Amino acid sequence: MTIRDAIDQADQLRPNELDLLTKLRWLSRLDGKICTELLAAFEGGEMDLVPYEDQASKLTTPLVIPFPYDELYPRYLAMRIDLEHGELERYNNDAALFNRLWQTTAAHYCRTHSPKGVGQLKF
Repeated sequence: MTIRDAIDQADQLRPNELDLLTKLRWLSRLDGKICTELLAAFEGGEMDLVPYEDQASKLTTPLVIPFPYDELYPRYLAMRIDLEHGELERYNNDAALFNRLWQTTAAHYCRTHSPKGVGQLKF
């Protein structure tokens, strides 16, 4: 999923007046947290991530989490839009959905990648 795809899907879920820069900042922080809190703990998970708001003209940049787990991006944006608009009941529902998507994504990544510093067992 690209930056543009995530923003377009979120805007369909939650029509809004928020500017592109705000949504780029949110996506950038989310991917920054994904890289720092999840990927960096595993072999080959290091990434040099340039903040998306610094490359606003490159909306075709792919986001960090690939298909089929990329549904968390538009859901994250919808959650943030609801919070900005004071739609707390919607926000709580979106947050619960986002958290389930995040847990599924993180669990899959942990199952399919080797943690750093863990060598093979020797008998």
